[in-house]
Amino acid sequence: MPSTNLIKRDWEKDHVYLVQFPRAGMIPSPSPYAFKLETFLRVADIPYTNINNEFSKMSARGQIPFIELNGRQHADSTIIIDNLIEHFHKSDLEDLSPADKAVARAFFALTEHHLCWVTLYSRGQDFSWLATNGGFGRLLTGIKGFAFKNFIVKRFTSKVRARAAAQGMGTFSKEEVLEQAKKDLDALSVQLGEKKYLFGNTIKTIDVTTFAHLAELIYTPQFSPEIATHLEEKTPNLLVYVKNIRDQYWPDWDETTETMKMDTVWKKA
Repeated sequence: MPSTNLIKRDWEKDHVYLVQFPRAGMIPSPSPYAFKLETFLRVADIPYTNINNEFSKMSARGQIPFIELNGRQHADSTIIIDNLIEHFHKSDLEDLSPADKAVARAFFALTEHHLCWVTLYSRGQDFSWLATNGGFGRLLTGIKGFAFKNFIVKRFTSKVRARAAAQGMGTFSKEEVLEQAKKDLDALSVQLGEKKYLFGNTIKTIDVTTFAHLAELIYTPQFSPEIATHLEEKTPNLLVYVKNIRDQYWPDWDETTETMKMDTVWKKA
């Protein structure tokens, strides 16, 4: 039975409607979870349409991003991807040996549940860029812009800081967080080696997750410039990796961040 609180009521069968925050000026989405999900839709070649949540529309669970598919809402980016793989028969994106699947699972935990907190730690320290042109600044003018900059961003910052503290990373010193970030990046760099993707020449779901979290680390402000230095000097293969995926699946990156449009055409006919 279709959900009663749908955002998109005149839906098209087997078409995904991705509800997420508006575009940002530095990166197509400042949410690693929304960015992961949209990148997955592109990698899996699943037809989708973005819907701007206008900072207010949330799933029935109170989460963002979420999708609507065939009249039903689905929340949590990881669960959504699992459901999409099953619904659209995209098991090839999970096609790894049992041993590699075990390693991929470990790297999923590293990126999704550890490295991501480095980015969230940074935002808990200073999230003011979200109100600039690198964030949502160009979308919010007048009284809305004033309120967003002076009240909403501060609220976001406090919430992120509290989440990071509850997780544990937020209680670390900057030096300790930096050391954790370096260890995570080193591990990813060793696994990648000289390969195009983490497990060879074919992109897998784990690459989508890794790309999204690395992109947030690379393209949005972090608490320490030493993170960028470490990437450049110690793990440059990760920068190449992110650029390759960006070039292949986000050829509209510049258009997206410059125009803030959510309906750019990424796949040329």
